[in-house]
Amino acid sequence: MIVAWIPFMQPMPELVSYWYLLCVPLVVGVAMIYKAVWIAEGRSWGQQVAVMSVLLVVGLVSLAIVLGVFVQAVIPAL
Repeated sequence: MIVAWIPFMQPMPELVSYWYLLCVPLVVGVAMIYKAVWIAEGRSWGQQVAVMSVLLVVGLVSLAIVLGVFVQAVIPAL
């Protein structure tokens, strides 16, 4: 029910089940700004932003898998 939604106080109802997809625009924005600051020439900027975005998303997914295995398998074994 979007009518009763209070911004900044409650999560948006439609995004609650898909919150992890918001990592993609965040990663792209971070890569764009980082590469804009550290790249001298602008010719390969787009390609480097794409590569860095993919690497960051792969890193986040890998970290999620490792932490999931750690929480589900390692901690209960202790």
